[in-house]
Amino acid sequence: MSSTREPARTARTPSRPDIQVLRALAVGGVLLYHLWPERIAGGYVGVDVFFVVSGFLITSHLLPTAVRSGVHVGRFWARRARRLLPLAGVVLLATIGAALLWMPASTWIPTLRNAVAAALYGQNWLLIHDSVDYLTRDAAPSPTQHFWSLSVEEQFYIVWPLLFVVAIWLAGRSGHQLGTTGHASRARRFSFAAIVLVLVGSFAASVVQTAGDPGFAYFATTTRAWEFAAGALLAFGVSSRIDVAPLTRRATILRTSGAWAGFLTIVGSMLLIPDGAPFPGWIAAIPVLGTVLCLAAGDPGHPFSPTVLGRIRPVTYLGDISYGVYLWHWPLIIVLASAVGPLTTGMKVAVIGGAILLAAISKVLVEDPFRFGTLWTTPWWRGFAPAATSIALVVAVAGSGLWILGNQSEPASAQGEIPDLEAPVAPLEPLVPSIGARVDDKAGMYDCFDLTHEAAHRCSYGPEDAAVRIALTGDSHAAMYIPALRDAAEAGAWRLDTFVGVSCDGAGFYACAGGSEVPDLLEAGGYDLILATGYRGSTTPADDVAAFYRVLVEHDLPVVVIADVPRVTDAAYRCIDDSRGDPVRAADCIVSRTEALDEVPDRAAAAARELAIPVIDPIPVLCTPTGCPQVLGNVVLYQDLNAHLTRTAVMALEPWLEQHIAANLTA
Repeated sequence: MSSTREPARTARTPSRPDIQVLRALAVGGVLLYHLWPERIAGGYVGVDVFFVVSGFLITSHLLPTAVRSGVHVGRFWARRARRLLPLAGVVLLATIGAALLWMPASTWIPTLRNAVAAALYGQNWLLIHDSVDYLTRDAAPSPTQHFWSLSVEEQFYIVWPLLFVVAIWLAGRSGHQLGTTGHASRARRFSFAAIVLVLVGSFAASVVQTAGDPGFAYFATTTRAWEFAAGALLAFGVSSRIDVAPLTRRATILRTSGAWAGFLTIVGSMLLIPDGAPFPGWIAAIPVLGTVLCLAAGDPGHPFSPTVLGRIRPVTYLGDISYGVYLWHWPLIIVLASAVGPLTTGMKVAVIGGAILLAAISKVLVEDPFRFGTLWTTPWWRGFAPAATSIALVVAVAGSGLWILGNQSEPASAQGEIPDLEAPVAPLEPLVPSIGARVDDKAGMYDCFDLTHEAAHRCSYGPEDAAVRIALTGDSHAAMYIPALRDAAEAGAWRLDTFVGVSCDGAGFYACAGGSEVPDLLEAGGYDLILATGYRGSTTPADDVAAFYRVLVEHDLPVVVIADVPRVTDAAYRCIDDSRGDPVRAADCIVSRTEALDEVPDRAAAAARELAIPVIDPIPVLCTPTGCPQVLGNVVLYQDLNAHLTRTAVMALEPWLEQHIAANLTA
């Protein structure tokens, strides 16, 4: 359905000054929160302000034409695309370049992966996935992470006009023709009812999900849609245009009071919502209500109204460029902090100035030309061209980077070679995996692992009729050995069954593949050897680890515990990044034995020795008498700060592991 043809050049409709003040307040709150979270703990509610304002403005735009002549969905999408996507693409490309130049190589793969998600406006769903993913939930913030809110907003823009299309269709079923008064009235009622349903359902989901799954609730579109709906409902009774009609004294007082109540509610939320408060949930209703009050009050024109700030050009200008400020500020913070360390007050002020400067420049060079330029507005479908181009460029650049880094993740195994950890460092040979690829060098480790806490499952490798049967149980530090054990199994050395899972190192077996039946399954499996291990930094109490192994011993099972690998410190992990791939410099990245082994004792090995369980100890291989290197024989040993071995390192340990398994099989 379409309305009349729009003019050759999009008109610049003056914005309500009070809305620009709201935008300035919102972006200012977010910016200050990201720089001084300890002082403005609730500044993130600026995002909620943006959501309500967007719901109000978009519905104000759609509603009049929708109920009169229908919605031209394509034209609407093209307008939003040319408004938002070109600058987003520029920021993402600049962020990728800055990350590759100034951020540690170990952050490149996560950054590129997030850039693709941001370009496709699925950043919020990627963050939801990562918030529950066992291996990524503690990852450092991505410089594109703030695109989560833009992803939610873009998803809203996709769905919202379709809601009006459905309402118009339902109104037409009554027999009224499009364009008649009866049809318009029914379309308006159906639209209102649909938005009420969205508000009630989404708010209920927000409250429930915030209590049960806060990571999902914070980022999900379904738990944020009610905020857009709150602004949308206001559009049925409040105009988004500048009010030129004079107000009565009573109306002025009421609207001035409403404006103050709204602004104080928003500012109070930013200052008083405590750190760690469950959000969004019902707490989000506070800044949402404040924003609704501000929008309803408009600009009463009273000299003592907070909207008088709309007469101050710097304030309204900040509102004008708020989109650009929001886009630029977070990459500046993350990239600068990665390059120089913790930001000083002067650096934080520089970030504010830099974000405003970049936003001002990009508004002139990117935003306005695509938003208002004749070339992109006539015909309307041309608006998709710059948007599609920006998305394609980001996906192509980031995707190429991921492909290149992915091919660097296991060069030794690709050549059929097994790296020698005992070999001296070769200065002219590259590190394997490369620094940028180490975080992703885990192929085959977690195929059977419950990364998202949904349902751990068992896997089996090797011939069913193998003469030797081996089981593996434990957490992710057990699963990381699977590539080496699988390789031997598929070569016919044994049959391997895995019983691994998140926190599968404590009593109860609930987290292991097989659950509470694990002891019975291990006993019934007729295993010649059962390998068990766990992360020394696990939150599982030491007594529970001992109880876990005691159950296996009481079932008279042939258990052997693999002692855990050393800890990885922040300084050592960063040291590898700082080496820039130089094997000689990387070889100097060493953690003292005190930090690597003694400060967090290995509960698995301690429990094994207490219960007289044989122990396979990798420490003599991975550490020297004076410390524990991060690189041995040009092999980068660890993926991350949780001391997960790289696949390359595990494959290098395969001969050593097979030797010790064979020794325990014949013992």
